[in-house]
Amino acid sequence: MRHAHTPWDRVRLLALIALGLAACSLPSQTEAPFTLEPGLSTPDLLPTPSPLPPPPKTLVVCLGREPDSLYIYSPLRLYGEANREADAVLQALYDGPFDLLDFEVQPVILQQSPSLENGAARVEPIELGGGDTYLNPETLEPETLQSGKLYLPSGCSGLACAQTYRGGLVTMDAMVVDFTLREGLEWSDGEPLTADDSVFSYELSAHPDSEIGRYLLDRTYAYAALDERSVRWRGIAGFLDAEYASNFWPPLPRHLLGDIPPADLAESEAANRQVVGWGPYEIEEWREGDAIVMRRNPNYFRADEGLPSFDSLIFRFVGAEPGVGVQQLLTGECDVLDETAIGEGDLETLTDLQVEGSLQITSVAGPLVDRIDLNLRPVSEPASQSLFSDRRTRQAIAGCIDREALVGQILSGLGAPALSYLPPLHPFNISDLAVPSHDPAAAGALLDQVGWVDDDGLPETPRVAQGVPGVPAGTPLALRLLTGVDSLHRSLAAALAGDLAECGIGLEPEFLEPASLLAPWPDGPVFGRSFEAVGWAWLGLLSPPCEMFAGGEIPSDDNPIGSNASGYRNTAYDEACAAAQLALPGSDAQRAAIRQTQEILAADLPAIALFARPRMLAFSPDVCGPEADPSAFTLLWNLELWDAGEGCGVETGGG
Repeated sequence: MRHAHTPWDRVRLLALIALGLAACSLPSQTEAPFTLEPGLSTPDLLPTPSPLPPPPKTLVVCLGREPDSLYIYSPLRLYGEANREADAVLQALYDGPFDLLDFEVQPVILQQSPSLENGAARVEPIELGGGDTYLNPETLEPETLQSGKLYLPSGCSGLACAQTYRGGLVTMDAMVVDFTLREGLEWSDGEPLTADDSVFSYELSAHPDSEIGRYLLDRTYAYAALDERSVRWRGIAGFLDAEYASNFWPPLPRHLLGDIPPADLAESEAANRQVVGWGPYEIEEWREGDAIVMRRNPNYFRADEGLPSFDSLIFRFVGAEPGVGVQQLLTGECDVLDETAIGEGDLETLTDLQVEGSLQITSVAGPLVDRIDLNLRPVSEPASQSLFSDRRTRQAIAGCIDREALVGQILSGLGAPALSYLPPLHPFNISDLAVPSHDPAAAGALLDQVGWVDDDGLPETPRVAQGVPGVPAGTPLALRLLTGVDSLHRSLAAALAGDLAECGIGLEPEFLEPASLLAPWPDGPVFGRSFEAVGWAWLGLLSPPCEMFAGGEIPSDDNPIGSNASGYRNTAYDEACAAAQLALPGSDAQRAAIRQTQEILAADLPAIALFARPRMLAFSPDVCGPEADPSAFTLLWNLELWDAGEGCGVETGGG
């Protein structure tokens, strides 16, 4: 399966997805104390007080949880509950090395974003023989080249021109990407930041003790420094990586961590808490359970631009209790409320407070798409027994759901309705897919055609099967929906139940903890394929994850980590998805194949996309600079540019 990028790794991303005074807000100027000296009776004889220096300019950002670790390869940072909070803190320490904005890689500490157009990325022919590692175009997995296996000869980018290996040397294509660091980069301790620090990071991620996902590592032939500022990534033969521009390992300071055994780094204070970075701030103090206090990094590569604007940055942890973060933003205990401290129940309150001018928000439809997957091939019974085997039934269910109303009711009008497995703002998303629109009458007519009938005339009871192929007569059309225990999924289940009831479809929600819901094959209800319907969210970042519906991704004994829980299988879809993954990145062939995958899914509907969740920051009327982006690793992506008060250059308000 294709894995999504983060700035630190490629791992399989399945999204589950006390009031007080303004002691932590921007300090105000205070007058010096004025006291008469003994024996002095008139103001004319008073000494002139020396002016006090202005207090340090401080920004307080409130997070949901306290990060467990800031070591980028720590399991707690990668998979812990506070990994998003860790990403927010790391943005202050590590500016970049690249940003992912509007689903495109933007260089930060790199001189440019490598591309096929600027020559920093290129495809080169390479000779291989039996026993060499390559990407098998059939399985899309790294394998050993052996007699009888398919391979893509040089110049071929699809299965139509694949050849069978018969021995000897053959020529295939491999991708080479060069990354060049900006000049003059330094760690916050003043030591030079070099290409070797990126190679050191690669070595740590590839170490046997590392728990990072191995998707990119297994497809990397070599990663080496060319000089003090340049590194080169070489992929294995046949792997034309659509995400090549992000194949740069974030530097780690070899001069500080190089003598620590890799197995010990996850427990090392130097790697986990006393982190040295190259970003706008450096850690001054970590107050357990309360806050992380940072100060301006004098060695920041943009310091000569007067950045960052704040002398001090404080990350406070306010918890996930609804309303707490909002209240602390209003009292001035927080200047900025991070998305990790904003829950579904806060959305309406925050939008109302923005209208009042009490605070500001920045929001955008994000990369997390909620959808309902329908089980087309239950393992507990023959595939023909699925309630959803007839495509018209799936189309009717889609036509019963009012996506616009869901966005308004659950997300307070934020986010956006979704029609595809891709986020609405993704550059490959098709906005005019032929997915059934909300029309309960038309949906009911489809159900009548299939044989789902209203046998008692009671709208509160579900339709039953009368002549539905493979479904016993009298079976009620009632979906057992498995979903998460969080408030968003509970609200969603209630709203869906109302929509479906209009069409005579029942909904029986069951709320499970993530560990139970997402347990792997064969024990888990979803990946074990014993469910009827599941409500969950999937992340879409750079590469469209079309393989989540590929036939080869159906969970089974042969593929226990498969992602296609619905059991959907369509040869045309599989071919289109494979073509998208094998095509030259950025080519017309790639775009056409990705479009085809969306069109096929829109017709077959093994899953029904609902909406993209919003991403939001809330901040004081005095603060300027925050800007929500749909794909940024954290909404603090431009933290170094934020300012407050007079530094904003304009009159602040609640707009």
